[in-house]
Amino acid sequence: MANIHPVRALRYTEKAGPISELATLPYDVIPAALESDYKARSPYSFAHVILPRGDYAGAKARLDGWVEAGIVARDSDAAIYVYEQTFPAPGSGETLVRRGFVALGDTEEYGETVYRHERTISGPKEDRFRLLEATRVQFDSIFMLFPDETGAVEARLESTCAGTPELEYADHEKTTHRLWRIVDAGWIAALQSEMANEKLLIADGHHRYETALRMGQAKTLMTFVSMRSKGLRSFATHRLVHGIEGFDAEAMLAKLPDVAAGLELTSPEGHVRIGIAVAGGEYHADIPAGPDELNVSVLQDKVLAPVLGLTPEKVAAGGHLTYVKQLPAALEEVRAGREQAAFLLEDLPVEGVARVSFAGQVLPQKSTFFYPKLGSGLVMYPLD
Repeated sequence: MANIHPVRALRYTEKAGPISELATLPYDVIPAALESDYKARSPYSFAHVILPRGDYAGAKARLDGWVEAGIVARDSDAAIYVYEQTFPAPGSGETLVRRGFVALGDTEEYGETVYRHERTISGPKEDRFRLLEATRVQFDSIFMLFPDETGAVEARLESTCAGTPELEYADHEKTTHRLWRIVDAGWIAALQSEMANEKLLIADGHHRYETALRMGQAKTLMTFVSMRSKGLRSFATHRLVHGIEGFDAEAMLAKLPDVAAGLELTSPEGHVRIGIAVAGGEYHADIPAGPDELNVSVLQDKVLAPVLGLTPEKVAAGGHLTYVKQLPAALEEVRAGREQAAFLLEDLPVEGVARVSFAGQVLPQKSTFFYPKLGSGLVMYPLD
């Protein structure tokens, strides 16, 4: 069962300045130029503590200084935070709204209440472990999904979001973030009851969750989003291939079934359609697949491994695959000769990811792209 607990959070105070100058994207999706921009905005930008670049003691010293100066402070009472994001969808520009709530959840091994959908790698986990060990503060929540079959939780959140938020700002990606702080004991008890029988699926934050397990945390900060949220989407992450010795595009295409010209990416019944761009043109292949086979797994198991020799072990070791969110950018890399091939995918249905994950299947790395990312710097969890 999903045990939900309010959190007496560590948060920015008015002394820190506007939250728009302080909050960031999560640490693992901040490129160098954006990191520099964040850090230049304010000496109290969240980037100064979540991106220590190996100086974990320095991150602790900065955080301790902020606490001493009253830049950040513990809330007087434990609370649950309702969180809403309004954003333009990548590609279409459609305005979407995604709601969730931030609270503590029990930290437990995978497979009973908490499920994962992809594997992790050691480097990011060690970095987050050393930062957490030094600061004793969980800076970012884990993005959790839950089925919410009755829709009760989503309805509760929607009702709360009709009121005036405590915090609101827009980021550089045109996402508007809003936060409501809930301390009402009756409201919290009702939410806890509604969540009691839910299973939880990690949408984003596998490395941080496994760091919490390693730290032996009893509870972990999580942002819970109903799978009934109309703004919940998992967009495609395309694969780019490079460094394959003797790569022959024509020979590769000849090994794939039902190859035709063009990049129409709607899969026919009983198949997964994969777009393929090479120097000689753009194609698609229809790979036979069962109803429970998702496109990222079909690409890995029926194309990358048997045709190009890119086994899961080689992929995990790095060196041959890069990942791109936008299809035009993926095509440009191939057209410019910087990549040997691009494999292009349809957006993944969230319910499909949940179905196979709750059944125990683990997808390849970078299988999902839940957009937008959660804002960082809004709610922090001190472990002590």
